[in-house]
Amino acid sequence: MSPTLVTVFDRLHARFFEVDDAGARELAGLTSPGMRGGRFHSDRQGSPGWGERGYQQRVRQDTIRHFQAVARRLAALERRIPDRPVLLGAPGNLAGALRRALPAAVAGHVIATARLNPTEVTPAMVGRAAREAVKQG
Repeated sequence: MSPTLVTVFDRLHARFFEVDDAGARELAGLTSPGMRGGRFHSDRQGSPGWGERGYQQRVRQDTIRHFQAVARRLAALERRIPDRPVLLGAPGNLAGALRRALPAAVAGHVIATARLNPTEVTPAMVGRAAREAVKQG
């Protein structure tokens, strides 16, 4: 099996792995800071006010910033060892959202997506998912 780069992420966390025949080796992860401030007003810790729209916009912007940071880290790892397959693991539909944010050079190497949770995943689980993706892809 050729070395595979795997990232398992959600809206706040991202873990990176290199998987080969010897197993999965975890690389340095990435954690984005949580939501800024309270639900309705970031600067007033949730006191009554304007409503839900600003809160939802902050959630969207924080998610976009996190995905951009993950994409930058994947691009840097890809430059280190170019032309290796990439597997994206995430709960729900987040893998598709990150795939759209990836640079073309990295997006072209994505072989599959998997439903994995970064707070519960083990290197053994990542290794199995990567081997299955390489066999199918």
